[in-house]
Amino acid sequence: MGRLRARNCPLGLLGLLLLAACSPIVDASFSDIEVTRPDIPVPPAMIAGASSVMFSFSFDSTKLGANANLTAQSQIVSVKLRSLELTAKGAVTDLSFIQTLHAFAFVPKAKTNFDSTQQVEIADYEQRGNQPAGATFSVPLPEPVDILPLLQPSVTDQRKIVVVVNLGGQLPSQSWTIDVSMSLSIELKQ
Repeated sequence: MGRLRARNCPLGLLGLLLLAACSPIVDASFSDIEVTRPDIPVPPAMIAGASSVMFSFSFDSTKLGANANLTAQSQIVSVKLRSLELTAKGAVTDLSFIQTLHAFAFVPKAKTNFDSTQQVEIADYEQRGNQPAGATFSVPLPEPVDILPLLQPSVTDQRKIVVVVNLGGQLPSQSWTIDVSMSLSIELKQ
């Protein structure tokens, strides 16, 4: 009594028990995932002097693991935005005019463009001192930004992330384009 005998236990069941007892735990960490959106149009400033403009872009969140399935969601442990970089193109070659930058990201509900229940602030920058001149602006992030909620959509949410950026300062009076690069890290556990 209390002993397991091989002749009383079918071989298939014994094999399943051994596999269940030895199922591997998989931990994976991806520390350098780049999401880049090239050639985003930026509107011109409407007035001379200090002003602000807003632009937005989106990307498919399923490529980063977004899924409405709760089991799949539980396997994504952490998603952090580590850096945000803007690179001017075209007529604008110097981004030192940026005095403020506010950026947030959200997941739009199905059949809408702006209605959302999930939103994350990415950056709230205000220039202090002189900004180095150049076509590339690395947005200072005090710490990595947790964007995991954006990869946990409900069944009524779209499978995309929309990023909205508001720039302030002595902005260009002509339209221009910008490339946006985001560096992410993702941790998975299964």
